[in-house]
Amino acid sequence: MYAFFQALRSLRQHLTSSLATFSTALVSFTLLFLLGLVLWNLDRVVASLERELEVAAFLRPGAAPEALLSQIRSWPEVSEVRLQTKEEALALLQLDYPYLAQAREFIQNPLPDTLRIRLSDPQAVREVGRRVARLEGVEGVEYGGALTEGLVRVLFGLRVAVNVLIALLLLNTLFSVMSTIRLSIENRREELRVMQLVGATRRFVQGPFVVEGALLTLGAGVLALGLGVVSYRFLAGALQNLLPFVPVLAQEDLVQAGLALLLLALLLGTLGAYLASRVHLRETDL
Repeated sequence: MYAFFQALRSLRQHLTSSLATFSTALVSFTLLFLLGLVLWNLDRVVASLERELEVAAFLRPGAAPEALLSQIRSWPEVSEVRLQTKEEALALLQLDYPYLAQAREFIQNPLPDTLRIRLSDPQAVREVGRRVARLEGVEGVEYGGALTEGLVRVLFGLRVAVNVLIALLLLNTLFSVMSTIRLSIENRREELRVMQLVGATRRFVQGPFVVEGALLTLGAGVLALGLGVVSYRFLAGALQNLLPFVPVLAQEDLVQAGLALLLLALLLGTLGAYLASRVHLRETDL
């Protein structure tokens, strides 16, 4: 309790520097939380696309689909393969374009029989597509891997850029906490000297400063969490109204991310205060 009340007193005495550190931490944690949620959501989108990936192999007239099915099922990368006849393909096309039903009586079905191949390893879609194209009886192959591969590359670049930005924000917050703690130590120099002269340990002396740093960043983390959740829910709602098929993070995911943010805030404030008090107390030979 002594450390807690001393930390509150120090925060009131250095209100300007405390507010500056609080504001810095608030901006950093809010950006960190939102950027983390956006990256997590992009990971979910890419994973969803990968689960939907399939290779479509168009068969030549007279091909032996059963032999091809048996051969492709034996491949370790394949989780499912099925035959879509040209009649089924035309029926599905008519659902999207009903006027084709009128023309069906006058023309032959131009669509080929198609093998629909699902993969257990989405990363192997390009290799499987090339292997299928070499099979006898296969006229052409299509797969949606190009879009997913492009998204993966974009996501990797975004992740690198965001991680650099997050590191800079965290370092800025850490140094801001250390500056505030150093100011508190300077203003209490004589009091701290007397405490050590009467037998106070270094850990006892450092306690209030560590609590002070933790209060600053934890308070900023709580407020950043509230702002981040409200902002993300607004953005996620707008996205789902525009693109209902795009997955968004659930409530459990937000709780997990929020706990991680608060833990990081507590760790950052504690670490910054500990380092500042340890170094500065050693410099002044208290």
